[in-house]
Amino acid sequence: MKKIVGILGVAVLFNLTGCATHDYVRSQVDPLTERLGKLESKVSQIGGAAEGDKAAIMQANDKAQQALDMANKMAGDATKADNDAKRAEDAAMKAENAAKEAERAANEAQHMENKSEKLFKLDQKK
Repeated sequence: MKKIVGILGVAVLFNLTGCATHDYVRSQVDPLTERLGKLESKVSQIGGAAEGDKAAIMQANDKAQQALDMANKMAGDATKADNDAKRAEDAAMKAENAAKEAERAANEAQHMENKSEKLFKLDQKK
């Protein structure tokens, strides 16, 4: 009898603890599955937004590179223009110096003419 009571006790113990039923597992897992689905959806949205941001960044980068190329070209053009202006300034300085030299020579010629005229008049009086 003790054996039968022991076996019945063990059987009752197994029935009390029992195995999890499919419905119980489903009731515990379904909310988690639903939450995971929502999280996957949000991750997909974020990934899509990140791809859009990446495309916008690449487009902005291309425009920045174009602007940099244009700025470099303009800097090169400005350097060329600056060099041309320096050459023009040098030529103007040479022309100014030549004009001053010509004016000095004209003044000297005028002075010599006046001197010659005075000598000529003195010679005429004698």
